[in-house]
Amino acid sequence: MSQAEIRQRNPFKFATDIPELDQDAPDRVLDEQEQEEIINQLDIENEKLQNMYTLLGTVVLALSAVAQVLSILGLLGTGGFATKAFCLLHLVLHAHGLFVLRQQTSIVFGNNDIKIPSFMPTQLLIGLYPLLSALTSTRIDWMFAGAPIVATLVTWASLSAIEEGRKGISDLQQLKYNAKGA
Repeated sequence: MSQAEIRQRNPFKFATDIPELDQDAPDRVLDEQEQEEIINQLDIENEKLQNMYTLLGTVVLALSAVAQVLSILGLLGTGGFATKAFCLLHLVLHAHGLFVLRQQTSIVFGNNDIKIPSFMPTQLLIGLYPLLSALTSTRIDWMFAGAPIVATLVTWASLSAIEEGRKGISDLQQLKYNAKGA
C-alpha cells in the first residue's frame, strides 16, 4: 500500500433520493463549520415556526376565552348555572393551555421552576360538558362546548409541532460528525 492510499480520507457519503437536497454536488461532504451553519439556519427557521405556532395557539385560546367570558356575563347566549360553571372551567383550562404553550416556547411568566401539569390529560376535562349533556339528555349549546374543544385541539397541534421541531433540531445535532483536520 502506498503512502498516498493510507493518508487518503474517505468520508461517509450519504446519497438522498431527493435531488433538491443535493444542490451543490451529490458527493459533497460538509465540514464542521458548514454543518454548524446549516443547523443554526434551521434552528432560526424552527424558532420562527415556534413563534407562529405559539401565536396561533394563543389567539385561538383567547378567542374561545372571550366567548366564555361573554357567556358567563350573560351577553352571549342564555345559559343556566351549569353552562356558566363549565364556562368557568373552560377559562381555567384555557389559562392552563396558555401557561403550557408559553412554557414550551420559553416565554414563561416569572419563575421557570413552576411545575405545570401536562397539557393533554388536563385538557380532557374540556369534554366533560358535552359528555354530561349527553348523559343527562339535556340540550347542548355547541357555542360553549365547541369553541373550547377546537381551541384545545389547535393548541395541542401547536404544541406537537413545536416539540417535533425541537426533536428534529436535536436529532440533527446528534448526526453531526466530527472531522478534525478535514
